[in-house]
Amino acid sequence: YKSFTILMGIPMDKELLHKKIKKDIEDLINNNPSERALGNLIPLSIFQAVRIGVLTAGCGIEAIIYNIGKDIGREVISRYVDKSNLLESFAEILKKAKIGILEVKKVEEDEMILILRDCISCHNVPNVGTTLCHFEAGLIAGTLEKKLRRKVNAIETKCCGKGDEYCEFLVKIEDKIFW
Repeated sequence: YKSFTILMGIPMDKELLHKKIKKDIEDLINNNPSERALGNLIPLSIFQAVRIGVLTAGCGIEAIIYNIGKDIGREVISRYVDKSNLLESFAEILKKAKIGILEVKKVEEDEMILILRDCISCHNVPNVGTTLCHFEAGLIAGTLEKKLRRKVNAIETKCCGKGDEYCEFLVKIEDKIFW
């Protein structure tokens, strides 16, 4: 069974696209990115322009971006995070993947406060009056959920997009253990 999505009347193999994205992220983390004549990275401003364009479309897109981040965190990033030094290892992976610089502000049994500096989604953006890091919040939730084997939700409470100095995430960890 293949998962196809119809995009502008043309079927698209979503599974194949997801496999490619997963491989590209894994290659980036393993310092083995594919080569491209123009270089492997796009300017951050182009990435942010696309993200902000998508966000202005509305229609609950923030939840979709959060869930994309959560899936990538759970299925890709978590593979490279060592549970024995969870937050240090996670910070190393986020830095290596050029997503941001993770700092720990608070850790308790059922709650964490994490700071992300130099964040890919909002680095150097002006104060637009709202949080912008839905992808990063999802990435945090998905990675921690997989490693802790508990339901995790991450909510961005501070953001450069709101004029804050850094992004901050309130991470809620539920008691229910699953899978």
